[in-house]
Amino acid sequence: MVVYPLFPSKLHPDPPDMVTLSEAMRRGVALNDTGVVSRVHLENPLPTSVLAGESEILIGSTQLRAVQFSCLIPPERRIALPVNCIEEGQPANYQAAFEKSDACPWSLRSYKMAQMAEHGEPPQYWIWDKIKDDLRSSRTVSTTNDLHAILDQNAYSLKNLSPLFPVQPGQVGAVCAVNQDLYLELFADPEILEDRYNYLLRSALVEAVAHPGDKVIPSEMVPQFLNQVVDASQKSRLLEGRGLKDSGRSLAFADKNITGSALVAHGQLIHLSAHQNCLGFSKPFVDQQPDLEMSRQDWEAENPHFYTDLEDRYADRRKRYRAFKDKLKPLQKSEPSPAGMKSSATEEPAADNAIPPLPLSPYLHDFFHQLFRRE
Repeated sequence: MVVYPLFPSKLHPDPPDMVTLSEAMRRGVALNDTGVVSRVHLENPLPTSVLAGESEILIGSTQLRAVQFSCLIPPERRIALPVNCIEEGQPANYQAAFEKSDACPWSLRSYKMAQMAEHGEPPQYWIWDKIKDDLRSSRTVSTTNDLHAILDQNAYSLKNLSPLFPVQPGQVGAVCAVNQDLYLELFADPEILEDRYNYLLRSALVEAVAHPGDKVIPSEMVPQFLNQVVDASQKSRLLEGRGLKDSGRSLAFADKNITGSALVAHGQLIHLSAHQNCLGFSKPFVDQQPDLEMSRQDWEAENPHFYTDLEDRYADRRKRYRAFKDKLKPLQKSEPSPAGMKSSATEEPAADNAIPPLPLSPYLHDFFHQLFRRE
């Protein structure tokens, strides 16, 4: 696997006013099983928004779920979070708590994004069939058809290989080249990427470990991939989620061999995920290694102060963001019907009535073009 870090061309002086779901769960956000495979109850008592990442796996003493698409949960809001079941053989335990979250292998993520772009919401039995295929191809045994078993089986390798790909100060995303695939994740803010980086890395690294090979996609295809993501995003499907309409737009897109999803809020890209299968273009890594090292040295020579300048600018933001998180506390105790807590409808439009793919608005189209512009 080769990881190409992505950095911002400009860094806003202020840190974000949101937290990731994993951080929020440590600070009072509660998730409970509704007994319905496609919904999980989420209560956010914090005075800030929470980012639930696309395909983030929810783990607890019940059937495992994965967040269906990236979304922002507003402060003091109770919602039914759209999810997919990723453990067919485990019964749902009504009101059981989800205690932590983890990464999802890209094999399922890219499949889900393609299905959402086409259908709005993938049928649950398709997800189960895909997981069975993934378990077979990775030679993973699970009596309950648990997707997370792939990460469990490869836990030792993931732990030992992860330090080879450290996060860089100010980094906002990465493109991971694994065998014949390119995986992209991008966030608006380096603080969010830093909190989510372990998930980003595990999601791609488990594919490399479960399906080992000696070839990867060459570096010259990475800029092409970013440009093709822009083109593919011109036709996006708006993903519906009641209770989330006032907190951003979740989109899914697919074109040829590109699949992706994005969350846009307040005129800003919050989270973008995309995958491209480049069948037939991979080359032996050992043959590419000298060129990769030379490219890195040339870039550093042409931009001698980039890392130090970005690190200096990020240091103050990072310090303030950590202070912001440390002060986060629930505004009130979590009760069955807490006074003042806003509750959102749990009913969702049927998948058959999902909004068909539409051209991206000119504003968002220009936004994506500027996002990946090369300076």
